[in-house]
Amino acid sequence: MKKMDLNSILEQRKAIVADGAMGTMLLESGVPLGQSLEALNLTEPKRILDIHAAYLEAGAQLLETNSFGANKIRLSRYGLADKVAEINKQAVALARKAAGERALVAAAIGPLGRSLAPWGTLSQQEAIDAFSQQLIALLAGEPDLVLFETFSDLEELKLALGVLRGMNNTLPVAATMAFLPEGTTAMGVGAVEAAEAVQSMGVTYFGANCGSGPQEMIAIVEQLSSVPGLKLIAQPNAGRPQLVEGRTVYFSTPEYFAHISRILFELGVAIVGGCCGTTPAHIRAISQSKQSWLEAGSPQKVVRVTPEPKREAQLSVQEERPGILEAIAQGFVKTVEIDPPKGVDLKQVLEGSRMLKLGGIDAINIADSPMARVRMSPVAIAHLLREQVGVESILHFTCRDRNLLGLQSELLGAAALGVKNVLALTGDPPSIGDHPQATAVFDVNSEGLVRIIAGLNRGHDMMGNQIGSSTNFAIGVAVNPAASDLDKEVERLHGKIEAGAHFAQTQPIYDLCLLEHFLEAIEGIKIPILVGVLPLRSTRHAEFLHNEVPGISIPDDIRQRMRQGDAEAQANCGVEIARKFVYQLQGRAAGVYLMPPFGNYKTALEVLG
Repeated sequence: MKKMDLNSILEQRKAIVADGAMGTMLLESGVPLGQSLEALNLTEPKRILDIHAAYLEAGAQLLETNSFGANKIRLSRYGLADKVAEINKQAVALARKAAGERALVAAAIGPLGRSLAPWGTLSQQEAIDAFSQQLIALLAGEPDLVLFETFSDLEELKLALGVLRGMNNTLPVAATMAFLPEGTTAMGVGAVEAAEAVQSMGVTYFGANCGSGPQEMIAIVEQLSSVPGLKLIAQPNAGRPQLVEGRTVYFSTPEYFAHISRILFELGVAIVGGCCGTTPAHIRAISQSKQSWLEAGSPQKVVRVTPEPKREAQLSVQEERPGILEAIAQGFVKTVEIDPPKGVDLKQVLEGSRMLKLGGIDAINIADSPMARVRMSPVAIAHLLREQVGVESILHFTCRDRNLLGLQSELLGAAALGVKNVLALTGDPPSIGDHPQATAVFDVNSEGLVRIIAGLNRGHDMMGNQIGSSTNFAIGVAVNPAASDLDKEVERLHGKIEAGAHFAQTQPIYDLCLLEHFLEAIEGIKIPILVGVLPLRSTRHAEFLHNEVPGISIPDDIRQRMRQGDAEAQANCGVEIARKFVYQLQGRAAGVYLMPPFGNYKTALEVLG
């Protein structure tokens, strides 16, 4: 069978039964979480071979290689980036050994595990290199077809298909995407739109896997049936998972799968199999369902569905200038950063904020667990400052601690609580903080976060789903005028502005010449710039910032001045240096972003006095 053409096999057999979940079976066999399942091709080949064999005996006519995550980006998390070729070649060899002449072998390739820029940090070239490396290794094993599966980002799938096309591949190519119950991918792409896009790249085998349960799969297949010329693939999960005593459990039975698969065969699906939660018992049920369908004369009720166009929600257009931008329009603004407390006592924060407001401060910057150390939520503080102090806040918001769901839900909550300004930051890595064992998320970087917030301002989430009334955030970003590669820093700023940024705040600056050079470099950039100023407290403080904190450079003459006198004299000198610098900012920048050292709010007022 392995030498036969896939199309010929389908003509003879009318449909093919694919295998089920590999990961589910490996975990059920006792493989612990937290390791590369693809690496088991090398360390426990018999375990992989036994699972392939179990699916074959259950009636699978197509076996997928255990190579879903065997790219260098995913494997690097386990220190296995140098094993890409070895793991993938072995994946094909094991599937081929199990399949013999009885089943086709599909070289399985999944997403790279990091979001492509501009949403994430993965460059297009990095993605091309990773896909190319994995594909070369898989094709060397001589599979019968190539299967790109479980993609949510259509652009990533198209990139992968482009890499394969550049290799002059002659094997059949199939692709599946993970669709949500509403019929779109997690990136908001509809089933028909995705099908037409991959079809234009020469792919005729296309369908869905993983994201949907059996019933939802039927609805997606009905939509895909409206695209002429497609040979459909359906590999649903075994229902929706639940956590039971720490284990992920799927509840759709093989009997239920037999019922659903019969409908899929009748709808004309060419390849039917299973994804997460399915076992050889589910595949046996599909195989038996196919047999009964064939014995009944394989009646087909081909469905043609024209998907309804997306209805745009009627958004409430907010005409007013958002948040801090209104104050910037009135003149030179003054903001001060505060650190959230370690516990729940906000007395010092509230008292300090009242003092700052009386001193003429326009807004309070609220850090988001700075230096990756546990602090109270800045969203809660921003709300309380608004309610109890009546002062505007600029909410620092990082990508470090929240996945895509958490980022968006917390932003919506912040908007509901009256937060108007958000500074979009990537965030310090947990490894430098007080919980170094904490997991960093970083689903997106700061530019991707800006895009998300800008989308909420337009009334939709990251996936294009309408949220009703739009938010109205003023979106801030960070920029470092002292960056070692200023051209790259300016390029990043341009990217953030293109993504939707409204204003920028800089790292602390002590050198007017450096600021002038930076302003020349960003000439033509129209968004307002708030310049960071961190008053020096002592010579030790100055030397620490200059020598140990990335992105901060203090001129020699200032550090020399800070060495004079006792502690009080040094502190006064630091205030005077900052006061002079703030004065020089007038007419050069839209405002100042003061960072009083060690939470000393009085220092901020002394600088502005």
